[in-house]
Order: sequence, then structure tokens, then C-alpha cells
Amino acid sequence: MHVVRFADAPAYTAPGHLDMSMVRLQGREAGPSDDLWIGVSVIAPGGGTTLSASPQEKMYVVLEGQLDISNSATEVSLGKWDSCRIAGGENRRLANRTCAATVVLLVMPLPADERE
Repeated sequence: MHVVRFADAPAYTAPGHLDMSMVRLQGREAGPSDDLWIGVSVIAPGGGTTLSASPQEKMYVVLEGQLDISNSATEVSLGKWDSCRIAGGENRRLANRTCAATVVLLVMPLPADERE
């Protein structure tokens, strides 16, 4: 068993992420994981990501607030408890267009070279 208290979750940064604070709850620097990592992002009003893709799929769950997600062809608005899968290689842009913070849970597989 490996426990990470939210108050102790390690912060991280990622390129193309603006006005966001991010912590890892499990995996990578937050502790051992065979296949995936889990993080929480708090996106300030006006914050989000640039349009980009990665080889790994991403699963987003909105825990609080509203999140707009675009893959450059389609844009959707997610509310509390809504979720979205972005396939590996698929573009995605996240945006918080509200005047309150948005809290998002992110689950991603580890790249093959990081799997135990």
C-alpha cells in the first residue's frame, strides 16, 4: 500500500500549461506505479493548455467547476463529474472560461519505457 496525502502531493509543471497548479497523487515522483499516474490540476479562470497531443491517452474527470475541451475538430464543455477520454496522438486544448477555479483529475498511462 502506498498513501499520498493531498497536502504532501508533489507539484509538477508541464510545457504549454498556463495558470494551472498541478500535483501528482500517485505514480512518478508521487510513488510507485506499474502502469499509470494520477494527478489533480487546478485551473485558474482564463487558464488552460495549448493545443497539443501526446502519445499516451488521457482521461479527465471534472471534480469542480467547468472545463472546455477541444481536439480542434470538436469542443465540449464538461461540468462536475463529467469525464472525457483523449486518445493517444489526439490533439487537446483545455480551457477554463469561467470566473471560478476548475479542478480536474487526470489519469494517464506511463510511457512504455517507464513501466515497471
